[in-house]
Amino acid sequence: MNANRYRLAATIAPLVAVAAVCTIATSAASPRFYDDDPIWHDRETQDASGMKMLEVDLIVDLTTNLLSPRSPLAGRALNVNTIDEVPDSSWYTNRAGSRPLTPDDVFKGPDTTSGPRPGTWTVTSSKSDGVTPGFTIKDANGQLWFLKFDPPGFRGMATGTEVAVTKLLWALGYHVPENHIAYMHREQLAIGEGARFTPPGGTRRPMRLDDLDRLLERADREPDGAYRIVASKALPGKPIGRIRFVDTRPDDPNDVVAHQDRRELRGYGVFAAWLNHVDAKAINSLDTLVAENGRSIVRHHLLDFGSSLGSGGVGAADYWEGAEYLLEPREIVTQMLSFGFSFPKWHTEKFHEAPAIGRLSEDNSTFDPERWKPRVPNQAFLHARADDKFWAARKLLALTTDHLRAAVRAGDFSDPASERFLVRALAERRDAIGRAYLTAVNAIVDPALDEAGTLRFRNAAVDADFARAPRGYRAEWFRFDNATRQSERIGETTGRTTQLEAPGALPGTDGAFVRVNVSGVGGFTPAWDKPVEMFFRHRDGRWRLVGFERMPS
Repeated sequence: MNANRYRLAATIAPLVAVAAVCTIATSAASPRFYDDDPIWHDRETQDASGMKMLEVDLIVDLTTNLLSPRSPLAGRALNVNTIDEVPDSSWYTNRAGSRPLTPDDVFKGPDTTSGPRPGTWTVTSSKSDGVTPGFTIKDANGQLWFLKFDPPGFRGMATGTEVAVTKLLWALGYHVPENHIAYMHREQLAIGEGARFTPPGGTRRPMRLDDLDRLLERADREPDGAYRIVASKALPGKPIGRIRFVDTRPDDPNDVVAHQDRRELRGYGVFAAWLNHVDAKAINSLDTLVAENGRSIVRHHLLDFGSSLGSGGVGAADYWEGAEYLLEPREIVTQMLSFGFSFPKWHTEKFHEAPAIGRLSEDNSTFDPERWKPRVPNQAFLHARADDKFWAARKLLALTTDHLRAAVRAGDFSDPASERFLVRALAERRDAIGRAYLTAVNAIVDPALDEAGTLRFRNAAVDADFARAPRGYRAEWFRFDNATRQSERIGETTGRTTQLEAPGALPGTDGAFVRVNVSGVGGFTPAWDKPVEMFFRHRDGRWRLVGFERMPS
C-alpha cells in the first residue's frame, strides 16, 4: 500500500463508513499504482505540536502483554510501499543493504560528538532504585547526558553491551541515542541546584554529596578509583512518552497504522532475537517531539540495551533468558505433571561466561529464532509473518562479520577472548536467522526487466548459500491494466537460471504495465512453488519495478 495514501484513508475513515457502497465502487475503479510509486520516504503531513506527555504505565504494559492471548494469523504489514519495502520515516531509516555501509560507519553509528565534555559535571537527578546507580548530568558545555554504570564485578558488561548493541541497531535502521564509553571520577561531580533524591524508604529531599557516595558504592570501580560509564546524550526534542507495541497513539495525528502492523516493529523481534535483547518493551523506548519541515512531528527511538547478548543489566543474563517468558503457565504445568523430570533445553546447554560480557550460549550455530522469547511477550513480534521475517533477515545479512567486529570494538569490553566470542556468536546467530527465514518463503529478490523482455532476478537464499538452487524457474506473463486492475495472460516461460525471457513482444507504449508471477520449479522448499508477483511500468523507454508482493494479504 502506498505509504502516504494509507494515512489519507485513515483520516477519512468516518466518511468511508457512512458511504460504504460508494467507497466499494470507487475502490474498484481506483488505480493500483500511482505516479509516485514506489514511495521511499513516508512524510508526516500533520502538525503534532499539541501533543503532551503520555507515559506508559509499566505494570499495565507488562500485565497486558503477559496475559494477552497469542496473536491470530496476522495480515500483511500496512506500512510497506508497493515493492514490499519499508520507507524511511520517523520510525525507521534504511541503512544496511540500502547503501554502502562500512565498518567505520558502524563503529561511529549515531555519534555526533566524542562524549561528555571533560570538567565538572553537574548532577541534575539520579536513579536510586535498582542494583546499579544512574545519574543525569550536564557536562562542562551544559549538554545533558544520562550516565549508567557496570555492576560490581562485571566491568565492561552492561556498558559495553549498551554501546555495541546501539551501533548494530543504528546500522539496521532504528533511531537510537548517541552512547559513549567514558570514565568519571567522583571529584568531578557537583550537585546541581534543585537536584532531588529519594532515599530507600524515605521521602524526596534535596540531594547531598553523601547520597552520591552511597549510590556509587553499587557501581564497579577501576583500579585508579575512576568509574567506567556509558554516557547517553539526551535525544533531540521534547520527550512525550514511550512506544507501545500495539495499537496507535490517539493524540498523534500522523500515527495511523497500528504498531503491531508496522513491519519495522515486527522485524524488531527478529533483531531482538539475534541480539538476545530480552528487555524489548515499551519502557525501553522514547518518543520525542521534534521540528521538521516547519511542523512538529514525533520521532520514535529505541534505547536501553543493557539487557542484551550475555548481559542481564545488573549481572550476567540468567540461564533461561531468551528461552522463556517471565510467566510460562504451560511450562509450570509440564514441570508439575512430570514431577520435575522434564527439563527445558537451557538446563543442559553449555554457556560462555565471563565478567566482561556475562553469559551467552557457547554454540550459536544451531540457534533457533522461532523458539527465542523476550522476558515479556510483545504483540508486534507476535504479529510478524514470514515476509516480515524475510525482510528482517535480509537486512541482517547485509551486516558482514567486519561490521559486527566494529560494533564489538566500540563496546571496548577489554577482554580479547570474550570480544572474539561475541563476534563469532553474533555471526552464528545472524546466519541461523538467515537459514530459518530466507528459506521459509519464495526467496526471489531484486527483479529487473530490460527492453528486450529479459527478466533478471536473484534468489536471496541461494546467494547466501543457505539453500541449493531449484531445478528452474517458471514465469507467467500478463498485460496489466492499472486503471481496472485486470490482467490479460500473455504466456509462460521457464528456464534453469535466474534469467527468463518474455514469451513475446511486450507492450512498449509509455505508461504500459506488465505483471509477472515467478516461482521455483523443484525448489528447496514447497514455499518456493508459490509465486511472487511483480509489476513493471514502461516509462521513458525503460521498464521500472513498481509493485512486488511476496505473500498474499
